[in-house]
Amino acid sequence: MRDLRSLWASALRGEIVIVGALLAGAIVAGTSLLVGPNRGDIKVDIALASMAAFLFGALLAFTIVRTRERLALVHGLVSKGNSSLFSIYQLMAVFGEEDRRRIRLLVDRHLTDQIDYRLVDYHAASSSFLELIDAVFALNPATRQEEVVYKELVVIGIHMREQRGLIEAATGQAMSPIEWSGLFLLLLVLLSLISVLPGGTVLGALVTGVLAGTLVTLMILLRRLDLLRWHERVTIWEPTTRLFRDMGQDPYIPREVIDNGRYRPTGRVRVVDYPDPYPIRATKVVTVEDLDGQAIELERALV
Repeated sequence: MRDLRSLWASALRGEIVIVGALLAGAIVAGTSLLVGPNRGDIKVDIALASMAAFLFGALLAFTIVRTRERLALVHGLVSKGNSSLFSIYQLMAVFGEEDRRRIRLLVDRHLTDQIDYRLVDYHAASSSFLELIDAVFALNPATRQEEVVYKELVVIGIHMREQRGLIEAATGQAMSPIEWSGLFLLLLVLLSLISVLPGGTVLGALVTGVLAGTLVTLMILLRRLDLLRWHERVTIWEPTTRLFRDMGQDPYIPREVIDNGRYRPTGRVRVVDYPDPYPIRATKVVTVEDLDGQAIELERALV
């Protein structure tokens, strides 16, 4: 039962593409063969299908363009935020050991906190961000060099706050249930109409099946765009992995991301498991695993 719920949740998040497209294509093709020539006026069916296709295509194209712009904005701001975090990490080299260790620990904690939550819930990691910025602002420079670096750190912190506000505003602009309902209704109407057009021919049924699978694939693409998961491997996981390694830390990757094939890291990685459902993260379990070999070292049983 739990596996079925997990499968259904994956389908809703757009993680299952081929299965959904093939299933939709098979259903439409089978319906086309079953209906056969027992249909209404072909001219009326064609007119309705043309109208539904126009409305669906126009709405889908507009929505995809809008969500792609939102995705590009979020990815750009997240990249700037990660660059700022790395700058903080490097600039702390001029401070004392205690300050350096504390700030760098807070940088790592904030990055892992962001990964624990979905990108659409970026605001959930605000507490660790505020803790980091407050600790940076609370630094007490003792030398001339530390004073110069401290001024740069304050500027970086102010810019990060502005960028974070923009990210939270952009991630909150997801598609509404009304928009999804309109698209799904148009999709169902369009699939129903094209399934009766071939008149029972095998070739026509195959063509409508392929067309139905393509339309469903576009809807899954839109779902991934809306959840900010499109091209996440090259825009989120790979840059974040390099950032962790540049800071001398093992990358931090949720196990579900690895198991779903969304990203497959190599080498030593901190793999995190979440025993409780999202968004409960208090009981997460983090292990250090060498994904190139067989060695597995338990780092923290409970975080």
